[in-house]
Amino acid sequence: MNLRDALEECLRKRPFIEEALSEELINLSSLARIIKGDVEHLTGKEIKESAVVMAIRRREPRLQFKMQHKLQQFIGTLGDIIVRSNLVAYTYRKTPALPSKQAKFISYISELPSGFHSFTGGMEETTVVVSEGYTLALENAMTGEKLIDQTNNLSSITLRLPDSSSEVIGLYYFFFKHIASAGVPIKEIISTTNEATFIVHNKDVNAAFAIINTIKKPL
Repeated sequence: MNLRDALEECLRKRPFIEEALSEELINLSSLARIIKGDVEHLTGKEIKESAVVMAIRRREPRLQFKMQHKLQQFIGTLGDIIVRSNLVAYTYRKTPALPSKQAKFISYISELPSGFHSFTGGMEETTVVVSEGYTLALENAMTGEKLIDQTNNLSSITLRLPDSSSEVIGLYYFFFKHIASAGVPIKEIISTTNEATFIVHNKDVNAAFAIINTIKKPL
């Protein structure tokens, strides 16, 4: 691997450094010292620190940072933020019987007060996030299914997205990096065409809401 490709590989694994570079917030000599060992490992030869610095200076900004201005403009058009509390997440092993039991659960809650529910299906498991008031109905419907995980005391933060959101490069990364910078772990992510929902622990919802509300405001 040549020096340029090795440098890109190192920076690809450090997205926060990549962004700081685009804003010219990093001392290049210090960065070169940090990644020099990794670069040498990838190239298979000894590399001078000055050569790493020069390679950093000559590189082209990655695509998402070329799109940064457009992304910032789009963020300002986001719709309302909706917060729900008292949620529970269940993860079940995926089985042939699971779809019919999901339908039974929907039938159970049709006569209950309005609440939150969402199904996310993976290759081998399905996660169901519901309001606490729906837990008994879900557990009854899922009788006999293998429960892999259950997490209580969760909240959701839902963002209304404009119709053009699927065409915006780096949109979800923009949210992830800011939520991560606030020290908030994301339990689940639920995405539809015009909505993005982040499931977090109750204790973190205020911090997550504050950071998302802040980034919506224009600079």
